[in-house]
Amino acid sequence: MDEELAWVWAWKDLDVKLKVSSKVEKVFSKYRQKIGEYERGGQLFVDINRADGLWLVDATLPHPDDRAGRSWLILDSVRCRQEILSANQRGLRLVGYWHTHPEIVPNLSSQDIRSFNEFSLKNSEHLACPLAIIVGNGHNENSIRAWSLQNKKFILGSLIVDS
Repeated sequence: MDEELAWVWAWKDLDVKLKVSSKVEKVFSKYRQKIGEYERGGQLFVDINRADGLWLVDATLPHPDDRAGRSWLILDSVRCRQEILSANQRGLRLVGYWHTHPEIVPNLSSQDIRSFNEFSLKNSEHLACPLAIIVGNGHNENSIRAWSLQNKKFILGSLIVDS
């Protein structure tokens, strides 16, 4: 499966680099939260069988059965299970979830931390290194940010523009 590279996130302390496909970038860009809109999001899947590194190749789309408000989101558990099964059949693995925020440079809120910890516990059999991506409504390089949950701490990834 050939993927076009959009960008790379790196976690120096973890010695991890995550390549983000342009397909995933297009999903994030399409669903940026505009003023007055509710949060939206989906799950994240990597292709662990690539010889050229770890690739984030699928960000599932927002679903009508998700529940949301301007500053919160609950992904529908039935759709999540179905997406995990479908992705696993394609050789992909769940790594976390993404959602939007109504801010230019997104940050983890206390609600995000609670929600992501719950998501990680609920999916612990699938998640070795949980990933949270928040899509802000800006258009600069810091408007989409990624955190890895390690030992109950969220570690912000660094964007590598030229990789």
